[in-house]
Amino acid sequence: MTIQPCDQLLDYYNGHLSELEKAQFEKHLKSCDQCLEELHELEQLSDYMPFASDVVEPPKDLEDRVFAHILGDEKPEGAGSIKKAKKNRTWFLPSVAAALALSLIGNAYLFTQLEDQNEVVEQATIDQVVQYVDLAAVNGNAKGTASIIKQGAQTSMVVQASELQDLSDEEVYQVWLIKDEKPERAGTFVTSKDGKGSVVFKFNEEFTKKDWDTVAITLEPDADSQLPQGDIVLASEI
Repeated sequence: MTIQPCDQLLDYYNGHLSELEKAQFEKHLKSCDQCLEELHELEQLSDYMPFASDVVEPPKDLEDRVFAHILGDEKPEGAGSIKKAKKNRTWFLPSVAAALALSLIGNAYLFTQLEDQNEVVEQATIDQVVQYVDLAAVNGNAKGTASIIKQGAQTSMVVQASELQDLSDEEVYQVWLIKDEKPERAGTFVTSKDGKGSVVFKFNEEFTKKDWDTVAITLEPDADSQLPQGDIVLASEI
C-alpha cells in the first residue's frame, strides 16, 4: 500500500521518520495547508500537557488499538486511518490527546519501575545489622532476639519473642533499654494467639548516642508504665 505524505504527520511529529522521509515530509508541508494546521494544533496541545516526556517506542499495534477504541467498530487500516480522520476533524484532537496521554503514562510507569528498582538496590546496600543478641528467659520458657539495625542515618531495634504467656486485661509486654541501671522505654507489644510478639523501635538522636548495656522485656499491668513494674521475662546484655 502506498503511503501518502499526509499519512506521515504523526510519525513526523513523534520523530519516527528517517532523515530522507523527514526531508520529504517537510517539503510536503510547504504545499499542504491542512497538514501544517494540524501540526500546529499538535504543538499547541503538547504545550497544555502537564509535563513533558521522552518519546517511548510503542507496541506495533498500539496505534490501531487506540483508534479502534475511539472509532468503535470501525477498524482503521494502519496509517491510512489518519487520512480518514481528516474527513471528520471533530475527534482529531481528543484522539491525539489520548495517544499522547498513553505515551506519558507509559513513561511514568517505566520511570516508577526504575525508581523502585534503584530503591531496592540502595536499600540492600545500606541496611546493616550493628548488633544481634539472643534474649535469655528470666521467667518462664519464652525465647527472643534483639537486633540493632542501621539504615542510613536511622538506627532501629527489632525485638522478636515467642512462647510468651497469654496476657490478661490490659497487660502488655514492654521493651526496655538500660544504661547504668536506668531503663528507658523502647516499645510495647501484645502477643498473638500463638504466644508470639515483636516490636520495631526507632532510635531518636538521644537513644543513638547512648551506649546501652542491657535490653529487657517485662510483663506490665498496662501500657502506661514509665518504669518497669512487672517481672522481667527476657533479657540480655548488649
